[in-house]
Amino acid sequence: MIELSSDPYVLKTRNTPLTEADFRIHLNINWCRGVLFNVVAMKNSIAVVEYDAILWSEDSIMFIEYKDSPAAYKDLSSRRVQQMNSFAKNIARGLGFKSFNFVVIVKGLEESTSKGGVMVMPLVELGSYQPNFVSSITELEYLDKMIAKYTRAGEAQFALDLEKLRKIFEIEQA
Repeated sequence: MIELSSDPYVLKTRNTPLTEADFRIHLNINWCRGVLFNVVAMKNSIAVVEYDAILWSEDSIMFIEYKDSPAAYKDLSSRRVQQMNSFAKNIARGLGFKSFNFVVIVKGLEESTSKGGVMVMPLVELGSYQPNFVSSITELEYLDKMIAKYTRAGEAQFALDLEKLRKIFEIEQA
């Protein structure tokens, strides 16, 4: 059994349910360097979230929640999806990944949608899915919002100074 630490989280693998066979067949792993299936994220020895797959490359990591029917997906609350997304971001940052993605995959879903601000897509689209990674670094997100705000307000010089700060921060993270 594999165990990874990302303070305060510990990631542990668990046994694979047979219902996930279709999910594994459709999974596109061409872009990544590694995959872990059925991972439990524990915080202070208490299981807080489970991901059906975690895929990673050099600087990006993707978390997947799989539901084997639209009915199982409907039982998943928006609040829980938001929590899983937040945990994914925190784990990604703790493991040193600059960007992350969390997506919900549903077998039998007709078309892509969104729940709790997270992309939800049919299983049949998973094979061609190219992850849209977002920053796991909260400070960069905040700088992006400030740059957009001051650009809209017509304060171009201040926005440029913030952009320089952003580039400095990115270089420091490299």
